[in-house]
Amino acid sequence: MAFPRVAGHPALDLVDTVHWRLDPQRAIDTLRDFDDVVSWCHQMDVGATPPSTRAALSAADAVTAAREHRAVVALREAVYEAVFQQSSAAADLIAREHVDALARSSLGFDEPASAWVWVPPADLSGPRAAIAMSAHGLLTSDLTTARQCADDACGWVYLDRSPRRNRIWCTAAGCGNRNRVARHQAKRKA
Repeated sequence: MAFPRVAGHPALDLVDTVHWRLDPQRAIDTLRDFDDVVSWCHQMDVGATPPSTRAALSAADAVTAAREHRAVVALREAVYEAVFQQSSAAADLIAREHVDALARSSLGFDEPASAWVWVPPADLSGPRAAIAMSAHGLLTSDLTTARQCADDACGWVYLDRSPRRNRIWCTAAGCGNRNRVARHQAKRKA
């Protein structure tokens, strides 16, 4: 499965793994299990352990994999609530997960970047650690450009980096086009 990459930050792309967030009848969670979490991390370049290694680990310890999946989903929802509802409880969860992630990670030197970087653990908690670090990075950055799609049902979120800061749709080709067509048809009927 290809996950959407429209938000401008991995932690917000994680939030966008819920399609039709604002319409409970159509809502789809694309992070169905731990393997989806691993696939998402691999696609978004979040975390270091290859998916094949994590898949083998998750098969060996299904209980831990299920627990890690639930923890990642909780982190995803905390990002949404902290950024778009200013929930201090959600921000506290992200802070606790970040501290825990740092405690379980190690520093490694990244030659191309010529910098020290945090390397998440190579066990089943690795994706959660990498996501917690990304979420903390988002929360401690400038959130004035954080937006939610103007579509009534979509719910995808993004950083508005348009030149005039007037982006209202998650994607122009998706929600933007669908809403423009609906507006046009409504005018024609009137």
